[in-house]
Amino acid sequence: MLLISLPKLDGSAQKTKWGKALVEGQQTQFIQIWPVDANQLPSWIRQRLSQAGLSASQDAVELIAARVEGNLLAAAQEIEKLKLMAEGGQITVETVQAAVADSARFDVFGLTDAVLNGEPAHALRMLEGLRGEGVEPPVILWALARELRLLANISLQYSQGTPLDKCFSQAKPPVWDKRKPLMSKALQRYSAQRWAQLLLEAQRIDAQIKGQAAGSPWMSLSRLSLLMAGQRLMLPAE
Repeated sequence: MLLISLPKLDGSAQKTKWGKALVEGQQTQFIQIWPVDANQLPSWIRQRLSQAGLSASQDAVELIAARVEGNLLAAAQEIEKLKLMAEGGQITVETVQAAVADSARFDVFGLTDAVLNGEPAHALRMLEGLRGEGVEPPVILWALARELRLLANISLQYSQGTPLDKCFSQAKPPVWDKRKPLMSKALQRYSAQRWAQLLLEAQRIDAQIKGQAAGSPWMSLSRLSLLMAGQRLMLPAE
């Protein structure tokens, strides 16, 4: 039997010409796959943990969701790893953090947390640690740019009168409850225009990584981390 898995669109794929061609002359079954969006991911993770005989605090579930960024395969792998580390079948934030520490001493999530919390010295130590662990600049830039896009968009909406909680819930991806204090602290640091400027700085680093602009990506990543953390430095002239 041939199994065809499809994302949930309009339910009519099996009625198309190629769908009918697959069905004719052989046993074929279509399986419609419903995507799991960011708001549903914590429930999905909790269900999978339960199936694995594990229970977790809400903070732990949200941390797993934030780390896997909607990647269900990565989430399933994290759960398998947690099964080996859980004591009494209980998963806490500390359990999740310990599982991550097993694979890398420093991680990009620790860097972004330090940046959002306004800790420039800590952010630089994390950045150097990541470099020492062999993490490539594009991975670090992706993590920083992701936060910059969120901050720029939320700051703009907030400046236009949208309540902050609504900004958080409407963000893509939504801001998890545990990260709201960090994001709120960072948003007090700069205006929407300044966050947009820093996003342009991230684009310049991307060009450096690709060899399309002069300068060291590592030096620029250090500078961007300091700026995001609130260190007062001058941006290069456009």
